[in-house]
Amino acid sequence: MDRLRTESLLLDPLSREDFPWLCALYADGEVMRYIGRGVRTEEESRRNLEWLVAHGERLPFGYWVLRERVTGERLGGAVLMIRREGAPVELGFMLARPAWGRGLATQVARALVAHAFADLSLSELQAFTDVENGASAAVLRKAGMRDAGLCPGPYGGLDRRFELTREAWLASRTAGDGAR
Repeated sequence: MDRLRTESLLLDPLSREDFPWLCALYADGEVMRYIGRGVRTEEESRRNLEWLVAHGERLPFGYWVLRERVTGERLGGAVLMIRREGAPVELGFMLARPAWGRGLATQVARALVAHAFADLSLSELQAFTDVENGASAAVLRKAGMRDAGLCPGPYGGLDRRFELTREAWLASRTAGDGAR
């Protein structure tokens, strides 16, 4: 899996050295408020992270740890994953609280979209966000994703589904609308 770069961040492939920091992030109720099933125990987090490290190279997705380019400080995580067989690849991201409100999530989403279409040649991407998470919905729109409406969330409640095809992404790059 490749290291990705944005204007402010390095997206480094997950390593076991990142586990303690990520376990703490998964235990932060504010960070996990809209993510999956919410706060995770250290044991749940480690089990999930071990699985990602063990299987990440063989599966058509990736997990990256977000680091500030200058200091190397960890600021969050990002993923391209397949939630269920036959579904499009899904984009996801989370940021530690000190990284909120700095435009970093938009950089990450745009980098993952570009990686998915330019490097991996995927035909489509999707993303989901809790209906109450307006900040993530805005990020996904800035990354060029289209709001495809409401759907049941995997852990109950309602999610908003976003989607983007490779053709639409290529057309937006040609039009120069900034969704890169």
